[in-house]
Amino acid sequence: MFEYYIAGAGLRLSQVIIYSSLWIVSGCLIAAVFRCMVGAEKTRRIFANGSRWGVAAGWLIGMLLPVCSLGVIPIVRELHRAGVKRGTIVAFGLTAPLFNPMSVLYGLTLSDPIAILSFSLCALVIVSVLGFFWDRFSPVSEEDIPVDEKLPVPGIKRTLAVIYSASRELVGPTMVYILIGIAGSVMMAVVLPKGCLQSQVERDNILAPIIMAVMATPIYSTPLLAMSQIGGMFQHGNSIGAAFTLLILGAGANIGLLCWFARTYGVRKVFVFCMLLVTITVALAYAIDKPLYPKGIEPAGHSHAFDVYTHPFFTQSQDLVEVAIRKGKDFYLANEVGATFILVGMILLGSLLTLVGRKVDFESWFTQGVPSESRYDIIVPSWILGIVSVGALVAASIVGCYLYYPAPDDLLADFFSVHAETVLTSKTQEWEAAEKWIAYSDDLSRRLEVGVFLRQGGIDEFMSTKAKVYREKLDALRESVESKNVETVGPNAMAVQEAYRRMSAAFRE
Repeated sequence: MFEYYIAGAGLRLSQVIIYSSLWIVSGCLIAAVFRCMVGAEKTRRIFANGSRWGVAAGWLIGMLLPVCSLGVIPIVRELHRAGVKRGTIVAFGLTAPLFNPMSVLYGLTLSDPIAILSFSLCALVIVSVLGFFWDRFSPVSEEDIPVDEKLPVPGIKRTLAVIYSASRELVGPTMVYILIGIAGSVMMAVVLPKGCLQSQVERDNILAPIIMAVMATPIYSTPLLAMSQIGGMFQHGNSIGAAFTLLILGAGANIGLLCWFARTYGVRKVFVFCMLLVTITVALAYAIDKPLYPKGIEPAGHSHAFDVYTHPFFTQSQDLVEVAIRKGKDFYLANEVGATFILVGMILLGSLLTLVGRKVDFESWFTQGVPSESRYDIIVPSWILGIVSVGALVAASIVGCYLYYPAPDDLLADFFSVHAETVLTSKTQEWEAAEKWIAYSDDLSRRLEVGVFLRQGGIDEFMSTKAKVYREKLDALRESVESKNVETVGPNAMAVQEAYRRMSAAFRE
């Protein structure tokens, strides 16, 4: 049993790190931009600190920035340091991990657009109520607002200050809260047996939103992963209320973020906050469950969408450590985009700067000196650079949409090879390899739909139906592979082959 727990925890830990690395790096850089380029005073203005629209500003800005529930931690710490109203911080901290341009596109394609709009409005209701709670019972005092700070000198010092601040932030208290959030997700994966969530969120289960609330709060989910799972829940006829609960509590909050709230604002207030968050979320989940349930959907009876949150192995599996290492390598090759290297590099740099900083006052050096007076060296105001930098991150996420969701003809060229491996490894009964290729095929079929939606502003129902049928056949094949059923795996593989042929023809036409 020791090997069972160690292998499962190790695999899930590596997956969470790879999933979250890009979002954490983005969060640290955004926090550094606010601190070194925008400054505390202008940050408060951006978040409408002097008006009644602070919560709305936090909600809107949160929807634009590409971060997750771990990557948002350094940003909310910086907003708190800058003296932004606490209700605004809560609104931003809960909204930013839920929506960004990439995840919204994913959701609009794989789910009913009305449902995603309704989810967004319900999220606004939640953050508005919670924001009012914080502003009413825990207002920002004059002592919490920092005095005017001297920003780094324009030029190379300002750029170095951003890198310095982001790296130092990553090895400070932020890292502790991030590790707490990761630990909560890994512990849930170790405790929950594989497959235990496959039938707990069906439409007929009246307790589905509550079960999801209990399960989702400790886990970590990226915005894209949550939207993918929500899309799968719509297509498989699962509980819509459970899907909404997964989005708010799974992608929007984690234990690390809640621990920061507790450490900063007090345990009692955070306890009341958590009770309000869960209660309002579950109440809204039940309210929208039936009205948003898609028409003409036959419930599948089970879902593999949540297997990523449970233990990756069965107790009777053999050679678990070796299998975990192999699966970890495959996951790394399939999902790594270079952010893990950047994350590790920032941690090493931050550790080095922390040691050297005991003898060298870098922050004073960044603010000393005078700007260049050369007419060729144009000094751009820091607030403009800050807005441009944050806007560039938003633009980068939009460009990333086109890269992550290629045009159909380009994607189908790679999809064919993945699909061929799926069918071949299934028919030859290479169970582990087949399970891996099935997951890749499922993901590519979803990206295929989003690619069309992104370029045409919509997707033909015929295309969407063929993609849905293909995933249904993949689910049947996955069942055969997981149970190692030699009698059904061959016919199911051929059914997948035929479904792919029809889907490919639909998208090429």
